[in-house]
Amino acid sequence: METAEIAQNQAAVQSKREHIFVVFLCLIAAVRVFIFSSAFPFFNNVDEHAHFDLVYKYSLGHIPKEKIENYNRRSAELIILYNTPEYLSRPDRFADSGIYPPIWTIPNVHKTEMFHRRLSYLQNRKNHETASFPTYYIIAGLWCAAGRTIGINGGYLLYWIRFLNIPLVAVLVYFSYLIGRTFSGNNPTQKLGLPIMTAFFPQDVFYSINSDTVSPVLFAISFFMLLQIYFENKSFLYHGLAGLAVSACFLVKVSNLAVLVLIGVVVLLKTRKLLSEKQRKIYLLKLLVLMVAMIVPISIWLMRNYFLFNDITGLTHKSEHLGWTIKPLSQLWHHPIFSIKGLLYFLSKITETFWRGEFVWYFERISSRSADVFYITSTMIFISISGIALILNRNDSDKRQRFVLRISFCVVVISLLLMAVLSTLYDFGNCWYPSPEKPYLVSGRLILCVLLPFLLIYVDGLKHIFSRLKKFAAPLVVISLIAIAITISELLISWEIFESQYNWFHLK
Repeated sequence: METAEIAQNQAAVQSKREHIFVVFLCLIAAVRVFIFSSAFPFFNNVDEHAHFDLVYKYSLGHIPKEKIENYNRRSAELIILYNTPEYLSRPDRFADSGIYPPIWTIPNVHKTEMFHRRLSYLQNRKNHETASFPTYYIIAGLWCAAGRTIGINGGYLLYWIRFLNIPLVAVLVYFSYLIGRTFSGNNPTQKLGLPIMTAFFPQDVFYSINSDTVSPVLFAISFFMLLQIYFENKSFLYHGLAGLAVSACFLVKVSNLAVLVLIGVVVLLKTRKLLSEKQRKIYLLKLLVLMVAMIVPISIWLMRNYFLFNDITGLTHKSEHLGWTIKPLSQLWHHPIFSIKGLLYFLSKITETFWRGEFVWYFERISSRSADVFYITSTMIFISISGIALILNRNDSDKRQRFVLRISFCVVVISLLLMAVLSTLYDFGNCWYPSPEKPYLVSGRLILCVLLPFLLIYVDGLKHIFSRLKKFAAPLVVISLIAIAITISELLISWEIFESQYNWFHLK
């Protein structure tokens, strides 16, 4: 009895230490996002101005009812005042000092002819994000409204909206720990390695106002809750909340389609499990609650789009605005992605952008070639090893973990296939990205919803390799070294940006 109590106490102490460590990781991730979000000025090349305009409209209670709307006057003013030319202009276009002085430093700038000329131009521009799905804009709009209520305005309001990513990332790190702890068979590499990788993941979209920032958090919540439903007997309320989480995740953007695949697979497999059990009617009723809670919000928004825009997703008008057109069926198979060279290009580029994002500075990609090689190589090796081990390992003792890994592979592959299909589906016209010369949609942020499933597979592959080489380096040590290397690389390639006169550190 005493031995059992000692073991229980040791387990409690260990659990407490883990929680302290994970809370520390959440804090580190939050500080990291704060620092980089503060360093990057507005407005980056990943449509940040368009996302901000829509957030601002939602914060005023205005939900667009047109296919494509003009920019709001107040958001246009803020875009003009706090926009930097450093993202898309080359250094030789700047003054001798290296940059033009920020417009907000010009006395009475609102009265100048230059300001009104730019304002007139921007107010007459169309925001191609107008018909986007609403989840992020509702959340960020409420956050923006709260900031204005407590007196935050001007450039500080812009950064306030960006700083929404700080709690989002902290929540993401904590859910990565919950997922690793609950479904890893108490393996320390998955349990702690997953939150370490999540806390230091170098995706730069987290330093931006962008709807993609909320996708991995909502998918992680949906992933955790649906797996709990599959493995355990949860309440009606839990099923209802899980369904709402799935609908909220999908209603961030269409490219979060993997979350619908996830709930479909879980419901089908759970139903099959229940068919041979007693009281299956009550369990099936719970699954019905899950599906209704998921379907109703999605259906309401899609029907709204249909009646307002005659387009359930809103993508038709956005693609038309960008100059994209649907190809004839006969031309789909001519796409270079159906060649070995084209497929490798697609996979390598989407892997790069999935890891480090797409920001440019002085019209040059903010990236490190050696870091990109590491991202591509390590992803290829660790995911391949994890897949091979999953096929060969038939040990029933880790059945739960193998199921979770299979689900993870499923949603990651579905997301990649979706990007490949979209790449082949459209003729991109005169668009500079994707272009007729390189007709690949390789923005990894668009499928960032599957970040945690991807990292689950990645860490699993790393574990299989270094658990056999632990006399050289234990898996958690390797993961920690990767996190340190990623952070150093990110600082080195972004160091110049910290000196920008347009960022949060120089606001007055």
